[in-house]
Amino acid sequence: MKNDFGKWGIVVLLGILISGCSSIRARTETADNRWTVYPGVQQDVKEMGEIFSGERQESAWINGLVTSMLVIDLPFSAVFDTVVAPYDLYRIYTPKNSGENRISSTVPSDQKVQGTGK
Repeated sequence: MKNDFGKWGIVVLLGILISGCSSIRARTETADNRWTVYPGVQQDVKEMGEIFSGERQESAWINGLVTSMLVIDLPFSAVFDTVVAPYDLYRIYTPKNSGENRISSTVPSDQKVQGTGK
């Protein structure tokens, strides 16, 4: 019985840590789908900066708890972001419509060929 409690405790702890992982949140909660390298680390640092600058108006103990979780999460986010960095770079340099995006980004709109859309 005691052995099962330890296993379930680890499962619950890992579930809590994974749900709060900034690397996962940064990749799933992006509204504009703009991919960057190390988004989890960037989000951790951004949220800590908001807390320290006073932009978040929660009570002090909540800010302390959130800051503690962000500090604990930061090395895990750095490791995870390093592992998935090749995929992030692939997503950055291979957009969905690679031909259209490449042409539209290199040729100014006033110099595009008439009638072809390119």
